[in-house]
Amino acid sequence: MDPALATFFTAHPSLRVVVLGHAANAAALELRPLGVPARFVSAAEAPELVTQYLSANQAKFGGPLALPGWVLVDLYLLPGCVTLLVDAATPDDPIVSAWCGVPTVTPGTVMGVSLLSRREGEGAAWAVKRLGLAVLRARVQRGLTQWDNRALRAHARLGALRIVGPAPAVHGAAERSFVYEIDLEVPPTLGAAQTFPLAAGRRLAARAQAGERLYVVAPGLDGAGQLVVARA
Repeated sequence: MDPALATFFTAHPSLRVVVLGHAANAAALELRPLGVPARFVSAAEAPELVTQYLSANQAKFGGPLALPGWVLVDLYLLPGCVTLLVDAATPDDPIVSAWCGVPTVTPGTVMGVSLLSRREGEGAAWAVKRLGLAVLRARVQRGLTQWDNRALRAHARLGALRIVGPAPAVHGAAERSFVYEIDLEVPPTLGAAQTFPLAAGRRLAARAQAGERLYVVAPGLDGAGQLVVARA
């Protein structure tokens, strides 16, 4: 097992990995990601777990980012999967954290769609996303997140996030969001990191869109809530 994950599961021994998705996709998934055993569960045979995930997602995000049921089925479960950390000690309310990834038309590139943790500060968001990427055999992860999203800390632990550009205007939170990519196999060579206020996010996205190679690097957001950014 990966040492960092071994440390995490030693600290949280009741947690288990469950991969929820379309039964026909199971054979294409890595169900021992990074040496951690994962149990595949067919969404069609586990309506209660599907409902629990939908409720957890809607409670976490709400508003314009609330997850409709049809999107969960058509765009999460059928083409991709949801990787869950569940707590065996709380079977009536098992979901601790969850990450949904969906393969893209570019081989090896996975779109990160939704990351949530119901126990912030324990590393569960980082762990479930890292495992979920391995389940999907991802080499590159593309995503869209908000400059002020605390999940940026979990994203940045996986590798340097290249700022691709601003979010499309049609996105429900476009004003505070940006598109990013993480190369999970070839880390970039970066200069010294600098900190920027959150208000600088839109300017950074515009610079990246114009061709500048800018990366959000760990810890993503510093103790003062400022962005930690480095240039290639």
